[in-house]
Amino acid sequence: MGKYFFAIGLVVMMMSCGKDIDEFIPRASQVPAGDISRLMTRLQSDIAGDVFTTVSCPCSGDQVFKIDKDLVLVIPPDFVDLSKYPCTNGSFDINVTVCDTKGEILIGGIPTVSEGKLLESRIEVNLQIADGNTKVKLAHGKQIRLLINDPDPRDRMELFYGEDEVWVQADQNPDTWNNVSSSEWWFQDSAQQIITGFGYECFTDSLDWINVDVFFEVPAEQRTSVCIDLPDEFTNTNTIVFMVFDDYKSILAMHGEAETMEFCEPYGATPLGFNVTFVVLSEMGEDSYMFAQKSTVITPGHVETITPKNTPYEEIKKYITTL
Repeated sequence: MGKYFFAIGLVVMMMSCGKDIDEFIPRASQVPAGDISRLMTRLQSDIAGDVFTTVSCPCSGDQVFKIDKDLVLVIPPDFVDLSKYPCTNGSFDINVTVCDTKGEILIGGIPTVSEGKLLESRIEVNLQIADGNTKVKLAHGKQIRLLINDPDPRDRMELFYGEDEVWVQADQNPDTWNNVSSSEWWFQDSAQQIITGFGYECFTDSLDWINVDVFFEVPAEQRTSVCIDLPDEFTNTNTIVFMVFDDYKSILAMHGEAETMEFCEPYGATPLGFNVTFVVLSEMGEDSYMFAQKSTVITPGHVETITPKNTPYEEIKKYITTL
C-alpha cells in the first residue's frame, strides 16, 4: 500500500480561528521568532507512515478494504460516475487518513469540539478519491460504509463531518443520534482474506473529514473557560497549545487572546473537575524547540501558568506519539 499525507494545512486553520483581532501584538520586550507551522509540518510528516494509506479500487467499485486494525471501508458498486471521471488509470486511488489516538488527533486531526461542546472521539477519518492528480467525487446517491472495530460500542454515538476547524453533525439534527449503529460483519476481500469484526457502522456520502463521536452531557454551569499564561516571547506565530483530556479521547486547541496575551479555550466547554494535561509546542527558530506538558484538575475560571523549556525534537515527538 502506498502512503499519502493530507493534513498539512490543518494547523494553520486551528491557529487562525477565533476573533479576527485575536492576534498577539508583541510587547516591546518581545523578539518574536520561529514558525509553529514548520514544527507541526515536521511532526505530521513523521507520523505519515502510521496514519496515511492509499488503496487501489477498481473503477467499478464493489470492494472491501481493511485499512488498519480498527477501520474497514466498504465501497459500493459504481461508486464513481464514470461519465464525469473516466478512470484513466484503470483504478481509483482511495486515500485514507486514520487518527485514532490522542497524539494522532493532536498532530494531524481536528480538535474534538462541535457547536461549542466537547466531544469524545472514537476515530477521525479523512477520505479522498483520486484519479491520478484529479480529485474525484462520489456518484450521486452513493455512500461509503465505514465499520469501526470496538468490543464495547456506546450509545448516542454520532457521525460528524469536519468543516474548517470544527465538527458538524452529519444529520444536522441535535435531537437524533441514529446514523451510527452497532454491527457485526464478515467479508472476503479481493485477495480472499477474511475480514471480521464488531463495532460501529455508519454510512457517509461526504468525502474529506469524518468522525464518530459522542457529546459530553455536561450542564452549562458545570463548564468553564480555561486559559494558559506563557512568557511574553510565546505568540500564536511560534506557539500552539492543546488541552488533552487524560481519561478521554478528547483534545481542545487553545487560541491566542490579544487582550489578555493568553492562550484560551474559546468555547467555555471544559467540564469542571476533569483531569487534563496542557501541551505547549513552540518553535523559536529553525531546529530550536520549546516544549511543556503540565497536568492538573480543572477549576472554575481556570488559568494555568506554564514555562516551556528547550527540548530536542525527538523528545517532543516521542511524547506526542505515545499520548
